[in-house]
Amino acid sequence: PADARAYIRTSEFCGACHDVRLFGTDVVGAAQRGEHFKRLRNAYSEWREWAEGETRAGRAAASCQGCHMSTYPGICVQDASAPSGTGGCPSGTRFEPRAPGERPRGSAATSSQAGGAIASHFFTSVDVPLSADYPDAFVTDTTLDASGLPLGLGPRREMLLRHTFEFGVGRPSRLGARLEIPLEIQNVGAGHRVPAGFSQEREIWVELEVKDASGRTIYEVGKVASAEADLRDKVFVRVTTSDEQRDAKGRPLGMFGADVVDGPDVPRWTPDPALGGTTFRGRGLVNLQNGFLRCVRCIGVVDGEGRCQPGPGQGRTRADRFADGAYDIDTGECRSNLAGSRALFETYFPVGALDAERGLTKAPDAIIDTRSAPPGARISYTYLLDTLGGRPPFRARARLRFRPFPPFLVKAFIQYEARQAALGRRPSGPQVTSSMLRRLEIVDLADVSVEIP
Repeated sequence: PADARAYIRTSEFCGACHDVRLFGTDVVGAAQRGEHFKRLRNAYSEWREWAEGETRAGRAAASCQGCHMSTYPGICVQDASAPSGTGGCPSGTRFEPRAPGERPRGSAATSSQAGGAIASHFFTSVDVPLSADYPDAFVTDTTLDASGLPLGLGPRREMLLRHTFEFGVGRPSRLGARLEIPLEIQNVGAGHRVPAGFSQEREIWVELEVKDASGRTIYEVGKVASAEADLRDKVFVRVTTSDEQRDAKGRPLGMFGADVVDGPDVPRWTPDPALGGTTFRGRGLVNLQNGFLRCVRCIGVVDGEGRCQPGPGQGRTRADRFADGAYDIDTGECRSNLAGSRALFETYFPVGALDAERGLTKAPDAIIDTRSAPPGARISYTYLLDTLGGRPPFRARARLRFRPFPPFLVKAFIQYEARQAALGRRPSGPQVTSSMLRRLEIVDLADVSVEIP
């Protein structure tokens, strides 16, 4: 019917699946927006907010289909002089941009009598299946289809990601032994926040290296040894993936909880990016990944500013000064001896515990959705660094990088599935295996350098 055909061309059709809500009331969402649900996936609502702003400004907003079922952000065209294999295009071709909604013309099928605009059904996004059941050729194939799009998901993902952000260095400066290096990130290619979808587990981070005139590294952050290595803002000392430890009611304790300590790249930004905003100063890891929060109370020492400090014997891990607070799943109230955001503690699994020993395994009490980059906003992170006695000129190199899952998450699921299989609960074998970790890839989105005299 005509009305059904019209509906499937709207973003509302996509929104039926691409807004995912969890049962229960979000602590932050209830207080700030009066929402009695939890926003696990939020792409459609984010798009709608952006689209309404575009309409008010007198501009036509691209639809979901306009970006994900067209030739946007571009195609590969033949060019023998083009650099070899850049930006997702194969050797002998170059990237040529296409606007949202641009579609090739032709026949939808060989038996079609009339031609017209053809919608792509690649649905290119940022995920590549990790399962070995998904053939490598489906990921790596650089053969172009008739419209100039690579058949492989990997090259198409790279094209999409590389045209999502503008990334650069602002005006760096040196005053004596102090360096200020502003990095600017702007989401120019998506009508929703990025990362989107399961944004609590997608990593988009900055790798920065600063060297003095002799080539000595005076600062680095965001470096990983391989695609299987975790970012270094935190260290997972222990992760519990078994359900052996239980409370008096037989409920598992500590499962998918972690003992976590600060790593060398721990973020120290003012203000806290989790609270939103566009201008930050400090040092440490820049990661646009969102996160999960749990209602807690302080069992350490509440200082004069209302912060929870470690008590005697505490401070070994991030969580040991806290215990679970009283969270009301219906109202979203968090009853605690701490106030506001200090009563919410960040955890790292979509369903998990407070730490590796304590807390019931449950969904988060609140979800962070403010670290990700909104459409159009220019976000500035200014690094405040010491020259460590180095001589000028100083050279800084920054890369913006993407990874669909953090390795710690995949590793935990590998351990969990291996145990379930050993207990006879997986007749067809573990659902997550070490081969999936080996398929985890890092995609470089941008690479910039600057010299500071």
